[in-house]
Amino acid sequence: MPLPAILVDTGDDRDDYAPFLEAVLRGNLTREEADDTQPVCIVITDIPDLVPAPRVHKFVEPVTDGTFFARIAGISSDAYAHAPDAKPGQELLWPLRDGQTIRVEDPEDPTAVSSLRALYTPGHAADHASFLLEEDNILLTGDNVLGRGSTVFEDLVLYLRSIQRSQALMSCRRPTPLGVYGTPLTGASGENVLYPGHGPVIPRGKDTLRRYIQHRLEREEQILALLCGRPGDKAFATEAVAFSDRVVRKQELAQGPRHPWTLHQLIAVLYADYETKMYPAVARGLLLHLQKLCRSAGDLPNPPFYVREPLPSTPWARKKRLVKSTRLPSYQRGNSDIPEAAKNEAEWWELMDVPWILVE
Repeated sequence: MPLPAILVDTGDDRDDYAPFLEAVLRGNLTREEADDTQPVCIVITDIPDLVPAPRVHKFVEPVTDGTFFARIAGISSDAYAHAPDAKPGQELLWPLRDGQTIRVEDPEDPTAVSSLRALYTPGHAADHASFLLEEDNILLTGDNVLGRGSTVFEDLVLYLRSIQRSQALMSCRRPTPLGVYGTPLTGASGENVLYPGHGPVIPRGKDTLRRYIQHRLEREEQILALLCGRPGDKAFATEAVAFSDRVVRKQELAQGPRHPWTLHQLIAVLYADYETKMYPAVARGLLLHLQKLCRSAGDLPNPPFYVREPLPSTPWARKKRLVKSTRLPSYQRGNSDIPEAAKNEAEWWELMDVPWILVE
């Protein structure tokens, strides 16, 4: 008999996935994102009758949940456990709450328990969640922290706050017990393992969370350093990228003229190895940094959870609003004086020619 299990993120849309799942799934099913529900459909419809109907948990997200329900509309209502008090057509979704704990236990050994505590960590997506495996002090980071490289995010401020929240949680936990899958053999005393949504297990979890924030701060400082110079000055650009902290400290009190930069020009320096056709793909991250720098620290929104530490920012950016755009894109939909994100490729190409400049 397969053991009860909690599945976090339902995997790939593959025909051979359901048979593999039969051996491990029983009871609860969690799903972090609403933008790709096909794997959820496969899990629910292709599991044989010998496996109990799963419960699907996710954080409620009014903006995207309509698409979620539309995609699962064709699934038989007998294929999943119905959420109590759900609206008609929404019986599949068991709302996940911040701090909620889901437990499963071995029916033959009540002492063998696995407990996952939900941690609301938006930023990558509005309904993104991480999960703390209580017994082993392991954090399942979803798409906020990856086994290789860096991730993408919809909201930089929320993303940084969520990484901070994960840091704060793990700083209060005991190290992951040695012998648990992913624990390092040597050199990581006091560390906690992270299980990412993509890529290999991360043995040095606390250090990785710290480095994720540091990477964002380094990128912010590189942008500020470039804005201190003139586009096209290759020698200055090289120095600004390699020694951004030094350039920013020197230019912070400078009274010289400021020169506008476009996203296109920033990308050409910071992603020099990328082909031009890839520029829209990397423009969003830089745009979010520029939008953050267009507001003073006090004007940035607070997260929907408590965080003790201030928002990660470079020292200069903590003092005041540093950046503005000299014009808005033609597609601007709201009343903000900060350029909004584009919604299609044509808008992205337009946005990449909008000038940004340091505030005097």
